[in-house]
Amino acid sequence: MTSIQTKARTRRVGPWAWQVAAALVLTACDASSLLDVNTPDQITPAAAASPAGAAAIRAAAIGNFANFFAGDPSGGSPVGMNMYSGIFSDEIISSRGGTEHLDQRAQNDNLFPSTSWNVVGTASTQIIRAIKALNTYVAASASRNMQVGELYGKRGFLMAITAEIFCNGVPIANADDANPVTETLNNVDLYTRSLAQFDSALAVLSPTAAGDLTYRYMVRVGKARALMNLNKYPQAVAVLGAGGDGSGSAAIPSSFVFNVEYGTVSIVNTMYDWMVATPNFGAADKEGGNGLDFVTSGDPRVKAAKTTVAGQDGTRIFTSLMYPLPTSPVPLATGTEARLIEAEALLAAGDGTGWLNGLNALRAAFTGAPALAPLADPGNKDARVDLMFRERAFWLYMTAHRVGDLRRLSRQYGRTAATIWPTGAYFKGGVYGTDVALKPSQAEQNNGAWKACTDRNP
Repeated sequence: MTSIQTKARTRRVGPWAWQVAAALVLTACDASSLLDVNTPDQITPAAAASPAGAAAIRAAAIGNFANFFAGDPSGGSPVGMNMYSGIFSDEIISSRGGTEHLDQRAQNDNLFPSTSWNVVGTASTQIIRAIKALNTYVAASASRNMQVGELYGKRGFLMAITAEIFCNGVPIANADDANPVTETLNNVDLYTRSLAQFDSALAVLSPTAAGDLTYRYMVRVGKARALMNLNKYPQAVAVLGAGGDGSGSAAIPSSFVFNVEYGTVSIVNTMYDWMVATPNFGAADKEGGNGLDFVTSGDPRVKAAKTTVAGQDGTRIFTSLMYPLPTSPVPLATGTEARLIEAEALLAAGDGTGWLNGLNALRAAFTGAPALAPLADPGNKDARVDLMFRERAFWLYMTAHRVGDLRRLSRQYGRTAATIWPTGAYFKGGVYGTDVALKPSQAEQNNGAWKACTDRNP
């Protein structure tokens, strides 16, 4: 299996100068000692304005992205986006008092875990700073190009995932300390900006170097994901196939996996921290009627305990076993997702045979146990769409895709929220709300350049 892992070894970030200070020390250590260093509280601008300082800022940016995607600062908050969106959708249920608002689709932006929004801005601005620092203070080289390309790619993912999960009209800062500007961007803006980041990554990464090639695969999957969200299926397929990033380039291998990796005492896997180490949340099953049977289906792509335990507030929950360790890696981009995008494009083009063959090729290649039986064609358009999104839900389970898919079902396929989201009576009392997109945390209201979401449409 083609795989790369990007390590989250920095501590939870606070003020920017502190981040650089921590990361500056980290870059001087070998991988085995990165979690054991003592870090100073401050670093001067002069120390940051150097090759070592640029490397430190890059290390912090990589940690910030890992925190954004699927991490948390070892027992603290916020939770990563894969968990944040999982609670909001039908993947995860609440067993911790005070978090019901998110699980219930009636978000209170002043309550935990709504502070998870804060890592969006932190990761975005730190990546911008890291790219600037590398280009300014590190001599031009193949290594620098690879590092810059990785960062452009990750900022592309950050923008695409933010667009999938959050409302239209969110504040994104430019990370210019001399002339700070905050823009209010809608979902289409974010997808479009993500494409520009992915293109910047491809422009700087080598098309032939082995290390760069892995990042190019990562970027191409992210670019196709953004294009699919913009309803541009032919363009998405072109990016994934042979020649997708230039003449002679290979198609994304089905075996490709790009993981984000986590540590033991700094940025840990958020789902381990909140669902395994402590039973604050559980794996959902048939949540709110419309939710999928993730657990009781017995599908081997979903790893969860088959019997329930008492959660933090006494709720009976299935313990998720998808990420059983604080160091469990989380897939960011995979060849499986590439094949799913291609299959959906065939379905959108009316090629039911090609679509089904694509899905069954993935199932035939599954190496887990038990084996996945081939699917039968349900025979009509709506049922095929249901099956397509069910397969996406199980293949991409707990990887920050589900909210984006539910919103696409409404936006691109005309499904009403009441037919696809958890709805009706909420299992802890009351009823499910009507939210289909999350909003930034209440703290953003202190930002004079931003007031509220433009809308919360799918």
